[in-house]
Amino acid sequence: MTSAQDAVARRTRLHASCSALVAMLLLSLQFATPGCGREPVQAADLHLPAAPQRIVPASAAAVDLVCALVGPERIAGLPAQALDYSGLHARGAAGEPYLRLPQFQAYAAEPLLALDPDLVLADNWQLADTTARLREAGVPVLALTALESYRDVRSSVTLLGEALGVPEQARLVVADLDARVDALKSSGGQRAGHTVLAYSNGGAGGWVAGAGTAADEWIRLAGLKNAAADRVGHQRCSFEELLTLDPDLLVVSGPGNFDRKGATERLLREEPALGGLRALAGQRVIVLPAWLYDTASQHIVSAAEALAQGADRALGGS
Repeated sequence: MTSAQDAVARRTRLHASCSALVAMLLLSLQFATPGCGREPVQAADLHLPAAPQRIVPASAAAVDLVCALVGPERIAGLPAQALDYSGLHARGAAGEPYLRLPQFQAYAAEPLLALDPDLVLADNWQLADTTARLREAGVPVLALTALESYRDVRSSVTLLGEALGVPEQARLVVADLDARVDALKSSGGQRAGHTVLAYSNGGAGGWVAGAGTAADEWIRLAGLKNAAADRVGHQRCSFEELLTLDPDLLVVSGPGNFDRKGATERLLREEPALGGLRALAGQRVIVLPAWLYDTASQHIVSAAEALAQGADRALGGS
């Protein structure tokens, strides 16, 4: 058997072994929710021939989750276009070893196969054709569901800890997150009852984050009320609607990502029609770093902490 044939055979065996893992992980994500009437799948039900050593996280959320659990020596490559949306840059020196790893420009089969991964972690909205081609080539792909609540985050960290062979590290990450969430709850007296709106407007119309979004979750974790909670998902919002909602605080994204020049904050401060907003009149506009405003990973806790700190400063000065 040639070396190429041997490689194909090894990938085929690994794919067969990991197919059960992927199915079980997806089943766990579906049934691990408390109160759903089903027992969660146990760690003993997850089977891998060995803990993956060449992991490729293919989205910003996957990058955040994986890099919290394993060191750079177990990561084969990172998605260049997603790094601006991850928390690696905010880790300073601790993030540098990860940022020196090989990078790929798009979720496409060829560049990912060139990294010789033994597990790819992607978001379930990423290209299905790429996922199919990777699996046909014998590479196991785990498609992560959207992390829109703290409960989703806790479950995903635990399950990935099991899949990657680092359950103790996963427990440490969850324990740290739980402690930080408890601290937010105990410090929320001044913030309780105040409304906040996560608003974005790059010049082509405004958007607000309603129920079922990551922003709605970090607003709630910060002990504040989402002024757009009666809407579902990200919804269009005209100036008239914004004036009607009239939240106590506004939270916007800083420069970066889609809003390269901080256009939302500038528009809010320069648009005469919005001068009557209480948040503007009271100088209660909170700017989160762009990657944090858009986070869809465990950093929803970091976003909640930053929002809570900004809200305490703004409300303390009102």
